Formats: sequence, structure tokens, C-alpha cells
Amino acid sequence: MVHDFWQNIFKYQNLGFDPIGWISNCSNEVDGFSLGKSFEKIKHNSWANLSWFDSFYYSGKNPDITRRTYNINESISDELKNKKIISLMRIHNEVAEDYQSLSNLLSNFFGKKPPKHQLKKVVLSTTSQYDSQFGLVDYIDTHRGNKLGYTAVNISSGKLIDPDEEPDSKVNTSIALASALENLLLLGCTSGFKLIPIYDAPDENLLDKIRTNNDMFAAKHNLLLDDYSSLKLGKLFFGATAYAHSTKELPVRYDLIQPGMVLILTDKFGSLTPLSIYTINQIGEMNSIIGNLESIDINIKNEIIKSLTQPRFSLGKIISKYCPDFGKEIDPNINIVGVYPVGSDGILALINLAKVSNTHLMINEVPIKYEDLAKFATDEFLVSNSTASINGCHLIITSEDLAPTILEDLRKHSFNPQIIGFVTDKERPMVTINNNINKYVAAKHITSLFNISS
Repeated sequence: MVHDFWQNIFKYQNLGFDPIGWISNCSNEVDGFSLGKSFEKIKHNSWANLSWFDSFYYSGKNPDITRRTYNINESISDELKNKKIISLMRIHNEVAEDYQSLSNLLSNFFGKKPPKHQLKKVVLSTTSQYDSQFGLVDYIDTHRGNKLGYTAVNISSGKLIDPDEEPDSKVNTSIALASALENLLLLGCTSGFKLIPIYDAPDENLLDKIRTNNDMFAAKHNLLLDDYSSLKLGKLFFGATAYAHSTKELPVRYDLIQPGMVLILTDKFGSLTPLSIYTINQIGEMNSIIGNLESIDINIKNEIIKSLTQPRFSLGKIISKYCPDFGKEIDPNINIVGVYPVGSDGILALINLAKVSNTHLMINEVPIKYEDLAKFATDEFLVSNSTASINGCHLIITSEDLAPTILEDLRKHSFNPQIIGFVTDKERPMVTINNNINKYVAAKHITSLFNISS
């Protein structure tokens, strides 16, 4: 079994892909906090204002998107300088792990961009292979006309893959495509979904299989799909840009957050940890450690993979239900005020939310789906952040009176939500947490960001 697993690992590596590089962080993407710290080190930055999403007014027409691929050490073109952009970069691990090196790379790549349309959404995927690096920019041309709502746009890599699967498996493409849709659903988008896959491989047969998988995913979920062809770099890659529309106000009015509002977690933290432990067990080199724990049930592993491949469209409908119609004022008594994605960032999302909303969050509960596994993975330093989560785990800020209704709707659609804390005051970004998060997070650079109350 281990021999077969390693044969698959070597197969991925020969295609220019790191099949197990995601294990310790439950993702091969740079987390939002580290990305933000790197941008903060850039001097004279007038061209970026990072966010977890980007959006613009919807006039009834879909945007036109022009894709360009660059060498990682280039500066992006100014031929399309008047367009909005969204970007994905694949960078070496050594650069990703050093704030200053990453800052220098980003400054060189984006620094000549005119400030007219600021860069808001960029994703950094990591690799151990220098010749697998690239920078991709999608230039977005919007249309004038009557304002009917918003178009939200997102970009994502396949944050992880299942090494048990072959490189041409539909599981790998589905994980990447579902990930690109996730933030659009959290914003309450319910119509006009379109996927523009980002993919590559070193041979035409594998490329054809990936294209077929992309088409099957779109057909299964009744989504539009544009094929912009492969990256033509000859290295295996999975990712996508996606956009969708909403005729409601987007639930990102962080300025309206007030003390006393509550924080809902839509599903428990920690749902990715078993997948990391399962994969480590498959590697076989750490059997002496894993032997202290029973093997991960294959059904748990399959359930996690399944959840990563299936978009939670019900989330978009629930969020949309609690958003006012486009152009209407948000009423905190009947509307969701703010949302924020969790995903593989886990509890780090709380720090990001406090920062973007400039609020002090008091967290009373940190519900972990597989608590014993999370503690084990942390004690043995197998996973840096055992609160990393699958699709469907997000944060919602709302009034205390509205919360029970939202919780009920989430439960009807197989979420496991609960209130985990509240807003204690504004003008002071901070997260105070009543739990000993050191039990679930081995990375000290993460735990040091929290105020731990006794």
C-alpha cells in the first residue's frame, strides 16, 4: 500500500507538482495574515488594498477577462493598465516563508501597476520546484450601464490534492474549481456563476483529461465555463478564476459592526486535520508516531475529500436571504452585517476579521470537529494549525436577535453552526479567546497573535 502511494507521489513530482506539500499547513496557499504582513513591508504602495474578495457593479453584462502569464521575476504589463486585476502566483517555499523576500517579489511584480484600480485579491500557491513558479494576472474589463447589483470575482488554486488519486483524477480538478466558488457563495451570490479554469500539464493527454474534468464539473453543477487554454508552462497545476452576480447588497459592511453583535461559526473548526494525519500515515515514514493513534477511518477521509469537491450553493442562498436588495440600506435588525471566510486559515480568520473590521472580538468557544485528532496533531507537531477547515466553515457577524433565525436556516442545510463569541468594542483590533488554543495550534507565530484570557 505504501509502495503504491509513493509511486503516485513520484508521478506527481515528475509532473512538476508537490502532492504532499500541503500537509503541515492543510493548504499549499500562503495564509491571509502572512500575505498581509508582506504587503505591509512594501514602501510607497499605492496600488494594492488587499481583501478576501473583489467586486464591481453589475450592469446586466458579464465582464470581459484577458489572461496573461508571466515569469515570476517579471513586472506585469502596463498595456492593460486601466483594467481591474485579480492575480494568482506560484512561488517557491523559501520565498513564501520569508516576509521580506516575499515583499520584494510582490513589489517587483506589481509595483509598476498604476493605482487607478487597486489590486485587492491575490493568491499565492507554493512549490518546492523553482521551475514551477509563475505569475498569472486576469485583467477585468467591466461594462457601463444601469447598476443592477454586484459582480463578485474570486481566484484560487487547488489548495490540496488527494495523493491517493491519479494526477488526472476529477477529484483534483473539482477541489480547485469548488474552492474558487466558495467566497462567491459567502458573499451571497446566487446567479451568473462562471468558471475560468487555470490549469497546466506537461503532455496533451493529461491536458485533455483535465479539460474533460472541468467540463464535467461545470455540467454537473449547471455552471458556465470558459476555457482559456492551459498555462503552457509544462508543469501540473489546478486552479480557477470564478465570478457570479448578486442583486443584493454584499454583507461586508464592517463599518456597521457594533459592540454586542455576535459571531456565528457556520461549521466547526478543524475538519482538515484528519486528512493530513491520514496522508502522513500513508507516507509510512512516521509510523512510530502514528502508531500511538488508531488509523484514520477511510470513510472520514472520503467524507472530507467529498466536501472539498462540492460547492455549498445553499450557503449563498442563506446569506442572500439576509441581505437587503441592491441600493437599500442595511438594517442590522434583519440583515447580516459582515461575513469572513475561514477555510484553511482556521482561527487565524478571527485575527483577520478583527483587523478588517477594527473590532475587539471576545471568543468564548472554539468548537473543533475532531478534537482528539487536533490535539494529537498539535502535540506531535504534525500540523501547524489544526483548526484549518473545509469548505462551508465561515464567520458571520449579526445582531443577537437575528442570530437564532440564521442558525436555524444553516442547520436545515446540514451545517453545524454555533455562536462562538461577540463584539466587545470597536477601534481596537484584537481577539481575546477563552480557550487554550495551544492545544490546537502548534505554530507560535499564530498563537502569539491572540490575547488568551485565563
